[in-house]
Amino acid sequence: MSEKKTFEKGLSLYSKGEYKEALRYFESLTDPSFEMMKYYHTGLVKIQLGKLEEGLKEYRKIHEVNRINQGVEYDKFMYSLYINMGSTLQVLAKKKGKELYNEAISCYNYALQIEDHDARVWNNLGNAYLEIEKFLDAIKSFHKAIELDDEYPEAHYSISLVYESMSQYKSAIEHLETALKWKSQNKIILNRLAGLCFGTGDFIKAKNYMELVLEIDAKDLAANKNMALVLYNMKKYEEAHQYYKILLDLDPDFRDPEVEGIFNDLRNRVN
Repeated sequence: MSEKKTFEKGLSLYSKGEYKEALRYFESLTDPSFEMMKYYHTGLVKIQLGKLEEGLKEYRKIHEVNRINQGVEYDKFMYSLYINMGSTLQVLAKKKGKELYNEAISCYNYALQIEDHDARVWNNLGNAYLEIEKFLDAIKSFHKAIELDDEYPEAHYSISLVYESMSQYKSAIEHLETALKWKSQNKIILNRLAGLCFGTGDFIKAKNYMELVLEIDAKDLAANKNMALVLYNMKKYEEAHQYYKILLDLDPDFRDPEVEGIFNDLRNRVN
């Protein structure tokens, strides 16, 4: 079988999800003109098989390949490579250590030197900066993603995390509310909005967001707990106690030292 047919067979198997068989074909490539494609697709397959570190090693081999006589559109190929490397490094960084985020950042920046109009890449770059607490760089990256695609809820959500980390709660709330336009049933966004509004003293707004969560899922543990806390702060003790009882029904072993005093006082007020 020719190298081209071997490669095409590997692609066909990969597209069908037959990764182990696809790997066998990609690894058997020997023609130097297929070297970059070999390492790239071998890396892709290994990542699909959950072998992230092995996949990353294959990607890194591409840097050592002579680009001459490679049958690929070099910039387009390297753009995809750097994005995939960055994503893989971000996943590995959660397990292996934050230093890998710096390599991921380098990969995304290399990709952006080739093509800088994809909001997803800017968003990924921002998330990598966020993980190592380079908040200003993260904000710049997320703003660029939003500039390229204002209707990108993930970027609005991500930048809200940065602003919350910097105690800029008004900006965090504004971006979460923007994300909610496209993710109106997202409990994570609604609960975070409720928590931020509660933390800034806007109890009515917090209550409204928690009501939306409970319409979606009446057994949401966080929403029931927070609703009890908000109603307590609004001095609506009987209503608060009803949600507290639901909380205990959902989690009889519930313990939280931060709110234990509040719930003790709540029980005393209604008994």
